[in-house]
Amino acid sequence: MNSITQIGTNFINNLLEYFFSGGDILTIEQMEHDLLPMMKKAASQLASEYINNANVRLNDDKAGRKEVGYSIVRHGDERRVLTAFGELVYERTYYAHKDGGNAYLVDMLIGLDKYDRISDGVSVALAEAACEMSYAKSSNYTVDGAVSRQTVMKRVRACSAKKPEINEKRKVAALHIDADEAHVKLLGGKKAIVPLISVYEGIKVNGKRRSCINVFHISEYGKKTDDLWAQALDEVMARYDLEDTKVYIHGDGAKWIQQGLYWFTGATFVLDKYHKNKSIKAMIAGLDKDARNLFGKEIQNSLRDKDVRFFGELSESLVNQLPNRKDKIAEAAKYLLNNIDAIHICKTDPEANNGGCTEPHVAHVLSRRLSTLPMAWSQKTLKQLAPMLASGGKVELHRQKHNQIVERMLKRAARGARKATKKYKFAPNPESIGVLMPISNGKVNQLYRTLNSLSQGNFS
Repeated sequence: MNSITQIGTNFINNLLEYFFSGGDILTIEQMEHDLLPMMKKAASQLASEYINNANVRLNDDKAGRKEVGYSIVRHGDERRVLTAFGELVYERTYYAHKDGGNAYLVDMLIGLDKYDRISDGVSVALAEAACEMSYAKSSNYTVDGAVSRQTVMKRVRACSAKKPEINEKRKVAALHIDADEAHVKLLGGKKAIVPLISVYEGIKVNGKRRSCINVFHISEYGKKTDDLWAQALDEVMARYDLEDTKVYIHGDGAKWIQQGLYWFTGATFVLDKYHKNKSIKAMIAGLDKDARNLFGKEIQNSLRDKDVRFFGELSESLVNQLPNRKDKIAEAAKYLLNNIDAIHICKTDPEANNGGCTEPHVAHVLSRRLSTLPMAWSQKTLKQLAPMLASGGKVELHRQKHNQIVERMLKRAARGARKATKKYKFAPNPESIGVLMPISNGKVNQLYRTLNSLSQGNFS
């Protein structure tokens, strides 16, 4: 513990020398450049020494080791772990258990698994960055490229989406659910879809900007359709009291999206405007600009008014004018006619217009990471990454708990380390403070008082 005190003393003295030994004013840029490495080095040294002391505590706890059946095999095994403030280097004692098996108890105490070379904090930071950028960029951004792309991928697979805290259920008049999917490439060249379900309370308009109110997303790769909608229903019911709430499901009418109507009883399906307009454009492609505008407007009106006869006449007229596009026109017309009720609802129920953002959701949440670059994904990675993307990059790492007896021993060792810490007060040399502080006028300023107070061990 004396060495921890010495590390702290040296750090304070180095800071004082840095700030007060020269006559020039330091800029923010200089301080950012110089202080961060200095602080990281001190933090790494302090943490390493703290773990060394914890290891000694475990060695000295003979009663605790006897209780759980561990005996010492050897001392002094070195371990290196990359953390957010640099590499930790510490020594461990290797133990054997009376019933078989071996362990480094200090690793269990500080929460490191057997083969971990990076800390949990760095693991989470790498996974969070990987939700926004490539594995290589994640490594560069998080740890200055100290780990490989393969390591980043393994950290992504070891993490999961962090579940939000939900304090109480809310009541809303209407709830909108958008359902769509991103198309991604798998290793080996096959294509796959990653579904996305987005839930929100309508659209807020601020000038030209439109945004969804209290939106949250659900995405799972490889999950069965009914299981996905069951998850969506569970997450919605955890947040909302659905009694007297009108639910709208927006999408392109695909079979898996229509399945949501069975889970959200009484929900209304609304054809997403993007897919409606896409099919209308497919019908009128090939016409000149004026004709496109005219036919497009009339098709919109016939669908909105649910005028099936007039829509059929428009379709027939287009086929007569563009016989070479007969099949394309017929395909688009059939799709729109099959979904005419899901289009007409926007005229009879104004609230149905207050949603339908499927494409922007998919583009923003999934496609920007999964589909925008020429990359291929493994199914194992997609299963972990898709929910993390849906959570907005909020990630957590799960650890297995030790058995209760070992847990008690580790807690006792941790308490012993805390008690031992109270015996020592951080006490940089007061004389060095006086030498390094620029007090040429003989006056005692507030900074001197503060540092002198620290040197006496007063931290209140």
